[in-house]
Amino acid sequence: MCGLVALISPGVPFSAELLSDMRDRLVHRGPDSAGLWMNADRRIGLAHRRLSIIDRSAQADQPMVSGDGRYQLVFNGEIYNYLELRSELARLGCAFKTQSDTEVLLAALSTWGEAALLRLNGMFAFALWDSETRLLTIARDRFGEKPLFIGRGRFGTVAMASEMKAILAHPHMSSAVDESSISDLGAGLWRESDERTFFANIKRIPPAHLMVFDSFGRERRRARFWTPDYTIINEKITPEEASEEFATHLRRSVRLRMRSDVAVGSSLSGGLDSSMIVAELAGQRATQPFEQNTFSACLLGDPTMSEEPDIDTVVGATGVRGFKTFPEPDGLMEDCRALHWHQEEPFLSASIYLQWRVARLAQQHDTIVLLDGQGADEVLGGYQSFFPLYQLDLLDRKRIGEVREITDLFNDRLKSVAEKYENVSRRFNPDVGYTQAQLSSLMENRPDVWHNNYGPGLPPAAPGWRLRRVLAETLLYNGLPALLRYSDRNAMAFGREPRTPYLDHDLVNFCMRLPDDILIHQGWQKWVLRKAVEKSLPASIAWRADKVGYAAPLDLWLRGKAKNWARERIFDSNVQGLPGYMASEVGRLWDEHQNGQANHSWALWRWISLAEWLDIHRCGYWRSGMSLSAA
Repeated sequence: MCGLVALISPGVPFSAELLSDMRDRLVHRGPDSAGLWMNADRRIGLAHRRLSIIDRSAQADQPMVSGDGRYQLVFNGEIYNYLELRSELARLGCAFKTQSDTEVLLAALSTWGEAALLRLNGMFAFALWDSETRLLTIARDRFGEKPLFIGRGRFGTVAMASEMKAILAHPHMSSAVDESSISDLGAGLWRESDERTFFANIKRIPPAHLMVFDSFGRERRRARFWTPDYTIINEKITPEEASEEFATHLRRSVRLRMRSDVAVGSSLSGGLDSSMIVAELAGQRATQPFEQNTFSACLLGDPTMSEEPDIDTVVGATGVRGFKTFPEPDGLMEDCRALHWHQEEPFLSASIYLQWRVARLAQQHDTIVLLDGQGADEVLGGYQSFFPLYQLDLLDRKRIGEVREITDLFNDRLKSVAEKYENVSRRFNPDVGYTQAQLSSLMENRPDVWHNNYGPGLPPAAPGWRLRRVLAETLLYNGLPALLRYSDRNAMAFGREPRTPYLDHDLVNFCMRLPDDILIHQGWQKWVLRKAVEKSLPASIAWRADKVGYAAPLDLWLRGKAKNWARERIFDSNVQGLPGYMASEVGRLWDEHQNGQANHSWALWRWISLAEWLDIHRCGYWRSGMSLSAA
C-alpha cells in the first residue's frame, strides 16, 4: 500500500523539487520511504511513497526499473498471488533480485503485457513507463480498491496520482469546483459511478480499466480488461455444495491476504461479515501461529445502535485480542476537517467516522494490515432492501407458494428481533419486506423494474432479474465504489492497509453464478455464508437477523453536543446558494429533527459534509498544501 505520482509535461520541463512536492502530499500513504525518477529531458516523471508490507528492504523501493532498463514502474496495492506468478515467471527465465510483489508485477507486465492484468489476484493501481515505445500505461484493479486519478492542466500537463491533493500540488493544475457534482450531491443524486470528481479538471480512472498515454499526454487507448456476467447461473449446484465451495474460496482468499511481513489484524464490527473473517483467521492460527488482534468501534450509552455485545461474543469465541474505540460527537467535530481532507470529496454518511477511529486504533497498536468484511453484502445480496426485490422476482416467475413461505419466515424473524430494541427503526427497518397482503395486491400489477443507466456488466432490466440487476449495480457502480473510497482514505490516513477477502475475483465470480434461491435461502439472506460459519461462531452471530453495520448515532449527536456545530454548517451562507439547497425545506428538516418528529440526520449530513469540503477549498488548502494530520 503506497502512493504514486506519474507526470507528463510536454510543454515545459519540471524540477525534481516539484515532483517531490507532489509525491510528498501522499506521505501518509507511504511513511516508510520515498523515491522518484525523471527522464533526461524532465518531461516524464514517476514518484512514489512506500508503506513497506512485503520485502521491507530498500531493494524493493520504487520507482522500480526492469533489468534491461526499458521499464519504470510505480505501484500501489498488493498482488496476493505474487508467489505463484513468480514461480511461473522464473520458469520462463525471469530472474529476481527481491522478494517483493512489485518486482513480480514488473516482470509480469514486461513478459505478458496487458494480458498480465487478468492473472493478477489483488488490489492495484500502477503506472508503467516504456522507454522504447515512449508510452505510459496506467491501470486500476477490478473493483477499484486502489484509487487513481488523472488531472489535465496548462501547457498540456497531465498528472496521475493516488489522491487528488498530489495533482493539485502542481501549479499548472486548476482546483476549480465541478459544479455538476455539487448539484448532484445537493439533489441527493451523487454516485461515484463515473469519472467525475468534485474538481472540474480531475477525473477518476474507472475500475477494471487500463489507459495508455504518449509522451505528449495524449490518450492513445483505453480498455476495460474485466467485465462480470450475471446472466451465467449455475442452476445445478445445491445449497450444501454452494456453502462448501464458498467456504473453500473464502479460506483461500483469506490465506492469500495473510501474506505479509508485518502484523495482520482485522476490523470487527460484530456483524456476520467481519466475524466470519475473524473466525477464519482464528482457524488458521492452528497451523500458522500469530498474534491476532481485532479493532472495533463501540457506542457508549446507545444499546439500540451499539454492537458491543456481539463484538464481545466473537472475541470470546475466537480467543483474539480485541481492542475497542468509543467514538463521541466531540471527536467527530474535532476530526471532521482532517477526515474531509483525507477523503477529498464530501461523503453521504457520518458513519465512516467510526471506520476512521478503527484505523487510528490499529495504528496505536502497531497493526499495519487490516482484513475487512467489505463487499460481502454486495456479492451475496446481504442488504435487507434486496429482499423485496427477490419477492417481486418470485412473483414475476409465478412461484407463488415459495414467495408466500419465505415472506413469513423473513418478516417473522425481523419482527421477533425488533422487540429487543427501543426505537428499532434507528437500527433497521423491520417492515422492509412486503407483507402477505401486499403480495396479493402485487399478483397482477407489479412496479416496473428499477434500474439506472450504467455501463457494462449488468443483467437485463427485466421482470425476474430485479435482484441480480441491483446486485450488479451495487457492486460495480452505485454502492461499493464509494465504500471502497471511504475505506482506502480512512486507513491510509493512518498508514494502514485494508484488505478485503470477499472481493477476491475468483470468489466473486463463483458467487455471481449462484442462483437467487441460494443467495436467499429459506428466507435467510447470505445463507451460504451463514452455513459456512455456523461451526466456527455462536449461532447468535451466524444466524442473527438484524443488520446495522458501522452506523454512527448521528440522529442523537445532532440533537446533543453537535447541535450548534452542525447548525453553523447546515445554514452556512456559502452552502445556502448552492443548487438543491432550499432554505425552507432544510429549515423544516432541521426543526423536525430537533423536535424528534423524524430522523433527518442523513439528509442534513450532506450539507454538513459539503460545507466542510467547501471551507477547505475556500481556504486554499488543496492548492497550498496545508496538510491536516490524522494522528
